[in-house]
Amino acid sequence: MAKYARIVGTGSYLPKQRVSNEQIEKMVSNFDPDRAGMPFTEWVEKVTGIRTRCFVEDEDTELMAAQACQRALDAAGMRASDIHFIIVSSFTPTQDIPNLACSIGHMIGADKVGGFPLNTACAGFVYGLSMAYALIKSEFYSNVLVVSAETLSRVVDYGDPSTAVLFADGAGAAVLQASEEAGICSPPYLTSDFSDHITLKNADAVNPRERIEKQGKKFLPRDTIHMPGGPHVLKRAVNGMADALLKALEQSPYELEDLDVIIPHQANLRIADGLIIKLGVPKEKVCRVIHEIGNTSGASVSISLDMIIRGQVNKIKINRGDLVGLTAIAGGYSAGSIVFKY
Repeated sequence: MAKYARIVGTGSYLPKQRVSNEQIEKMVSNFDPDRAGMPFTEWVEKVTGIRTRCFVEDEDTELMAAQACQRALDAAGMRASDIHFIIVSSFTPTQDIPNLACSIGHMIGADKVGGFPLNTACAGFVYGLSMAYALIKSEFYSNVLVVSAETLSRVVDYGDPSTAVLFADGAGAAVLQASEEAGICSPPYLTSDFSDHITLKNADAVNPRERIEKQGKKFLPRDTIHMPGGPHVLKRAVNGMADALLKALEQSPYELEDLDVIIPHQANLRIADGLIIKLGVPKEKVCRVIHEIGNTSGASVSISLDMIIRGQVNKIKINRGDLVGLTAIAGGYSAGSIVFKY
C-alpha cells in the first residue's frame, strides 16, 4: 500500500478580464448608499475585503480547468499520458454530457483516462483531494489529477448587491502521486449538515415546475445564486472551517501549532479574520487573497495554494516539508479539511 498521496505539482488559471469594484457598481442595481452609510466601493471593501476579481470573456469553465491542469502537469514535470485518473469539482459546467472529466481529459490529451465530476460547491477542491487520497492509498491509481473550476460571473444576480460583489471566476489544479515521501498525513475530515442558507436552483437540472418557451420549445430558466441565510452564513463558515481543521488535525499526528500555513476557502475577508480569531493562530500563517481574486467557490483553495507555492502571496510561503492545512465550507452545508506535508 502506498504510504502517502503527495502533491507533486500545482497550477491555476485566472481569466484575463480584471473587474474592479467601480465596474461592479455599474452592473449592480438596488444598492442604497444611504442605507449602507457609505459609497458602494467603500462598502464592498469593508464588507467583503474584495478590491478586484476576474471574470471570463471568451473563456469558460472547461478552458480554465484545462489551463490549470496543464500548468500543474508542467510543475510536476509530467505529461497528460502519465495521469491515471481525473477528478473535477464544479457546479458551473457548460454542459453535463460529456461530463467535465471527459471534456478536460480530452482537452489536455488524456483521452483514455477515467474520471468523474463532483459538486460540493466551495468545498469542492478539498473533497476532490480527499477522493484522490483514497484512490492512491487503496492502490487503485498512482497519479491522480484534481481540478476545481467555476464560472460564477454567469450565475450572479446583479440585482442583489450582497452576492453580486462576492463571486468571481477561476480554476486551480493539483497532481497527486503515490509516494514514500510525506504527503497527506492522515484521512481527511469531511462532513455535511443540510441547510438552504445558500441556493442555486435548477441552474442545469430537470425541474418540470419552471419552464420557459423559446422558439416553440420548452427550456429551463437559468437561476442565480441566492443567500437567504444572511448573517448565519458568516457564523457557520467560521465555525465550520475551524471545526473541520481541528477534526482533521485530531486524525493526524500533528497539533494546530505545528501548521506552517493554513489555507481556508476565500469566501469573505471577515470570515478569514474570524477564523484567525476562532483558532487563535497568527494571521501571518493564514492565506488571505480574496482582495485580488474574489470568491471563486471550490476553486479558491486550489488557486490560493498555487499562488503561495509560486511566491505570489506576500508574507506567506510554502517550502518542501512544510505542514499545510486546507479547510473549506460550502453551501449545503458541506465542509472538509486536509492536513499534508508539502
